[in-house]
Amino acid sequence: MSGANTDLQSQIADAAVRCFRSLGYENISVNDICKEAGIARSSFYRMFSGKKDVIAYLFEHTDKNQIVTVEELLSAENDFDRMWIIGDRYISLSKELGVEFNAAMMSMTAAGEIDLLSLGHSVDSWFIRLTRNCQKTGIIRSMEPPELLGPLFVDLTYQMIYTWCSKKGNFPLRARARQVTEMLADLDPAYRWTPEQLANADK
Repeated sequence: MSGANTDLQSQIADAAVRCFRSLGYENISVNDICKEAGIARSSFYRMFSGKKDVIAYLFEHTDKNQIVTVEELLSAENDFDRMWIIGDRYISLSKELGVEFNAAMMSMTAAGEIDLLSLGHSVDSWFIRLTRNCQKTGIIRSMEPPELLGPLFVDLTYQMIYTWCSKKGNFPLRARARQVTEMLADLDPAYRWTPEQLANADK
């Protein structure tokens, strides 16, 4: 695909996200997206077959390998913090895209149109290694196999995002994800967030 077409796809996708965030996925038409993007309907349909196709494009163009930077990971104080930085980036991305967009992606995953779970589980190998390191140093006190525990942290994040969507965003997503992750890990109390940190997490 030419650079011009790629630019047009990105322009349309960015406009669609703005529309989904402001009015919700179900309330937005292709005409609304075209108006927001400043393009004709014919230009939209040259790039996409409909709203679902835009979501599939956005999903496929989320850079699975650059969710966080090396600098961010190196700046973390320990391996549990590194896992949290990765997981929190998915939380931040979900909040940025909005409830309606995430709900649409989950619906498309249930229908087999995209594989949302693959995005999160692309970091399983990292989480397994980091979990094992945390168990060795006593930060994570749960002695469940890291091959089980590491991917469970990813599943837990998805569960929290699902609950956040089902409650229309009226749910302390980041704070609850942190609390449940700490509980699942049986995290050493010295590494747990304070009540103040939890209270400010979603502000």
